Amino acid sequence: MVPKSKRCIYRLKQSPRGWCYQSIENLGPFAFVTTAWDPCVLAHESGNHFLTIYVNDITFFGATGNLREQTIDVLKTEFKVIDIGELNWLLAIQRTFTKVGITQSQLTFINKIPNHLSMQDWKPVSPPIDPNHWFRAIEVDEQCTDTTAYQQIIRSEMYLLTGTRPDLAYSITHRSQFHASPSITHHTAPNQVLRYVQGTKD
Repeated sequence: MVPKSKRCIYRLKQSPRGWCYQSIENLGPFAFVTTAWDPCVLAHESGNHFLTIYVNDITFFGATGNLREQTIDVLKTEFKVIDIGELNWLLAIQRTFTKVGITQSQLTFINKIPNHLSMQDWKPVSPPIDPNHWFRAIEVDEQCTDTTAYQQIIRSEMYLLTGTRPDLAYSITHRSQFHASPSITHHTAPNQVLRYVQGTKD
């Protein structure tokens, strides 16, 4: 016999999924619908207000007013909701709102990378990849022994790429092809990307 849980248990892998579906169900009658491009983004029928759901965090985008307050009240009827005000940090990305627009920065995350990977003494370089060098598949005897370190660097760079640094797209995508079996030559390339990031982090 396999029992079926009627409520999500906190910290289980399926809990965020259950939280998301429950939020969508509660907001559906109030003209919020799931968008076609992301199931965790809800748009109001007016097209001027959006909600993003990440695990148990909900971010509201749109003008302040009655709709915002009503939406928060709806969520409070079902969940214990804390309104922390204007968004400043989300997923290690800092957001600054000005009259000109919105600025996003991952400066804090970038500063942590050298400490995590023992790269404190590296000097900045440019560009992020050597245009005169072309990577190729390797032979068995060329394989780097520390594959995990290479993969950690690629993961850190991928988070920068998807967050605030689209300028790293080519160099990271090209080198990620070899993450399963990198050589010593492949291993030095991410170092150049991170050194470039250190020089352009602002």
